[in-house]
Amino acid sequence: MLNAARFRPGPENREIVFLTGSGISARTGLGTFRAPEGLWALEPEVEEAMHGDRLPGSLPQLWRVWGRMARIAREHGPTPGHRAIARLGAPVISQNIDGLHQAAGSEIVAELHGTALRARCLDDRCPWRALLEPGDGATPEDHGVPSACPRCGAPTRPDVVLFDEQLPEAELVLAQRLAQRADLFVAVGTSGVVFPAAQLAPLAATHGATTVLIDIDPPPGASTLFDHVIAEDAHEVLPDWERTLHHVGGSSFLDPFG
Repeated sequence: MLNAARFRPGPENREIVFLTGSGISARTGLGTFRAPEGLWALEPEVEEAMHGDRLPGSLPQLWRVWGRMARIAREHGPTPGHRAIARLGAPVISQNIDGLHQAAGSEIVAELHGTALRARCLDDRCPWRALLEPGDGATPEDHGVPSACPRCGAPTRPDVVLFDEQLPEAELVLAQRLAQRADLFVAVGTSGVVFPAAQLAPLAATHGATTVLIDIDPPPGASTLFDHVIAEDAHEVLPDWERTLHHVGGSSFLDPFG
């Protein structure tokens, strides 16, 4: 049940910006990463596939892990939380690689960790990129793209950011600009204590934004980082916000997610 006394945005909030982490997509079956019952604990192969210094030997693992995640995301589609954010018309800074914000209809999405729905060349100097068709398997062909870059011949890889790799500069610059212009900065399904969340929420606050964390299990100390911490299900909170701001009663027919 929603807490009637908890924070809700009002008409004064004209620049709402969301930062989302794996928690908003967990309902699809993708799961979160860092929790004790998260993917890194339950599936060590996922954590193994996160290290850039293991390339190119880890390419089969990368294709198998990230291809499967992209397939699950595509099959299950956006959650009520994704859809509510899209209906609010708010820009999103996402730490996720599943493309669900775009699938829900969000137009401005800064993808800080890349996307598992696209392939790129292993050679950072090569600009080749291509959309893929996520499936199962350890080869690029299993996901509808070639093993060799059509432009330079180097191996291809999922276009996700791994440990030891730099965040895409253009996406990071966009995220910083969004945080600076926000009057309400909302983190959803992310710990809020690791980069880039640890930088972006305070950045928004220094530019006058109210900061909010929505997480069903907030991390210790979250109340020192955010003005408001809502320990509730984002898939209930965000549709409620959207109905309140748009003056719509009842539940939305656009939230049939099971």
